[in-house]
Amino acid sequence: MGAIDAFVRTFSLMMEAKRLYIPALIFALLLAPVTAYLLPSGQFEITPNQTTSGDVIMEQYGGDVEEEFLDYLAQLGKALAVITLISTILGSIVQYAITKGFLLHESGKDYSLGELLIDGLKHLPGVVIIELIFMVVAISLAAVALIPAVLGALFLPWGAVLILIGVLLLLAILAITTSLTAIAIPLYADKGRISAAFEAFRMIFGNALSSLGFGVLLWVGVIAITMITGPLSFAAEVILPAGIASYVSQFLQAPFNALLLEFLCVGGVAFYREIQKMEELKKVDEELMELGIEI
Repeated sequence: MGAIDAFVRTFSLMMEAKRLYIPALIFALLLAPVTAYLLPSGQFEITPNQTTSGDVIMEQYGGDVEEEFLDYLAQLGKALAVITLISTILGSIVQYAITKGFLLHESGKDYSLGELLIDGLKHLPGVVIIELIFMVVAISLAAVALIPAVLGALFLPWGAVLILIGVLLLLAILAITTSLTAIAIPLYADKGRISAAFEAFRMIFGNALSSLGFGVLLWVGVIAITMITGPLSFAAEVILPAGIASYVSQFLQAPFNALLLEFLCVGGVAFYREIQKMEELKKVDEELMELGIEI
């Protein structure tokens, strides 16, 4: 029930503190033109190679396609590196600001968006460090989960069962690590020290079933939001001229990207608070049992 309660509470919080959507929207709108400018178009012009044999002109297609594709991949890699750097810096500031804002909202304390963003800037290094560490942990756990699948692939067809076990284990690990990373920043924002983020391991693995369920529910929310942005982006790319299509596409996606960022931040806060409540109830139950009172 903890996962469902936190998921429902996520939407309640988003409705209660609507102004905390503004920092996410500003971030998404700032990133939109940068992304549109940096990302290569992905459209290849195939120029035929012409050779002449007497009065006959022969055209050979495809000679430059591979070279153009490799050049496109190189441009894409550079663009993604720059976009990742910019989004990590700006996104970390906004992520902390939104998270802190919802923690203050839940506590009934007043706040201003300007103060939250300044606070996010101050805590930028801490957020980046935490995100990098938890990303490495998530990748490591996912790699361990894949071991049965790899072993199964070596012993097909009898290893098919191991492959199935490996895939299911991977999905479970990814769901749990989703919840793990979701509450790391709320812990940091709430307690004000980087070391507090590592309490997430105890909280998540101590409530594994709820963490598994909440991770899956977060995926459902993310998929639902991205299902809206996909058709809008596709329509812009198809209908509009190539020069402006990418810009229009990115600006159309911006409000939904902002909603996605806010959803993930608020989800982390809601689940963090829910786990705190669950642990407090467990302590009360243990104290009652020590006193000989059956529950």
